[in-house]
Amino acid sequence: MKTFEQWDIDEVERTFGIRRSDTLSALNHWLAANQEITEQERANIKHLQTNLVHKIDIWNEDELKFKFIAPFVSIVGYDTDRFNAFTQRTLSATVNGVPLSGRVDFVVATGKSKPIQPFFFLHEYKRTRGRENDPLAQLLVEMLAARELNDNKHALYGCYVQGRNWFFVVLDGQEYAESLAYDATKDEVFGMLRLLKEAKAIIENLLDQQ
Repeated sequence: MKTFEQWDIDEVERTFGIRRSDTLSALNHWLAANQEITEQERANIKHLQTNLVHKIDIWNEDELKFKFIAPFVSIVGYDTDRFNAFTQRTLSATVNGVPLSGRVDFVVATGKSKPIQPFFFLHEYKRTRGRENDPLAQLLVEMLAARELNDNKHALYGCYVQGRNWFFVVLDGQEYAESLAYDATKDEVFGMLRLLKEAKAIIENLLDQQ
């Protein structure tokens, strides 16, 4: 059995019959988010961003996660009475007869002690010399496994991080689409926060419909 990080995008598309789309309504709706950002949130983001600008080229993956990604994502507040954020949790499912399993960097799901119904994934990755992992493929395999656990009830949302660049991804049916890169060292960082906030609102809406 291949773990999540052992897949590349060609294998994922061929094995599970998914295809990339340039126009996916669920992604377009997400990218149009206009969530409010408070002055305090702006100040917190600028502080984190200043450190990122000066250190992004020398941080390793753990430092990027600890010093920027984690405090940035925590601004959203994914821990609620209805769902929570989990890190480094094992996710397993069989999709089209193919067993999938691996550790998920970050997932927002129902459940208190363990993720039950996943909605949003964040895959942290900082490209290093000689590294061959395919972050988009790994994110999609995680989402395919989650969709199986969810009985294919709804679209899944995710994001993968390559250094300063964040890419937002939606898997809906047999189609997936991803955004252009959002550069966290630029003003695009505020758009990133709006999208993370919108992901929280989407989760709340999906739960309301159940």
